[in-house]
Amino acid sequence: MHPTHICFLQTRLAGMGLYTGAIDGLRGPLTDMASRRALSRLGHPLPQGWAIWPGYRHAAAALQVMARQAGFDPGPVDGHWGLRTLQAVNALIDSTEEDRPDPPVTPHRWPSEGDVPAFYGPHGTPEGARPPLVQVPTPWLFRIAWDLSQTRRFLWAHEKTAASVTRILSRIHHHYGAARIHDLRLDIFSGDYAPRLMRGSRTRWSMHAWGIAYDFDDTENRLHWGADRARLARPDYRPFWEIWEAEGWVSLGRTQDRDWMHVQAAHLD
Repeated sequence: MHPTHICFLQTRLAGMGLYTGAIDGLRGPLTDMASRRALSRLGHPLPQGWAIWPGYRHAAAALQVMARQAGFDPGPVDGHWGLRTLQAVNALIDSTEEDRPDPPVTPHRWPSEGDVPAFYGPHGTPEGARPPLVQVPTPWLFRIAWDLSQTRRFLWAHEKTAASVTRILSRIHHHYGAARIHDLRLDIFSGDYAPRLMRGSRTRWSMHAWGIAYDFDDTENRLHWGADRARLARPDYRPFWEIWEAEGWVSLGRTQDRDWMHVQAAHLD
């Protein structure tokens, strides 16, 4: 459960008169207590023994009930945060504009490339040092570009971008749907966190070394291809890029007509 989901839950609980704390995306005792009370009030059948669950399960179960009552299927109301619950709660948030809280990381405020170390901290290194990374579950199954028989259900993200990545993937999935994502090859993943230098540089570290960049379908969007050749430059992909850009991410294809596979949470110097 990411801060965006907790902010949404806190907003809903406050609207029910059960929560009086800050809408800060941090699940603490006030959120847990309000979630437990909400489960009693919402009227959905609950498993035996639910009252003695730990706080995180009460919070997850409250969101599961809210999603189910809004017509989204989170699976069983069991307080366990899995992919099915993630997708249902993301759909609930996207369908309820008036309840959507301001995101913990404000869009359009990512640093310039030169300020990346000051904003994100140290980059990863091949020797094993790593930035603070989070596994963001993905609403659709990714295929690995260099071996399409391999698949992934998550992306690595720097902890400062994780909530943004979660929102972005949810909105892409909501816009296109799984079948269209597959048809457009948006399910082909070519890279996230990688502790390496920029291509062609001996001194500058890649944005991938901080876990703040993603590459998609590099076989049909090669590094030096322009919009005349890159698949991701076609009109069908415009919503895909606009969803990233709405959160302040930068497409090198859309800004420089190169490297159309790549998007990053840092502005160009």
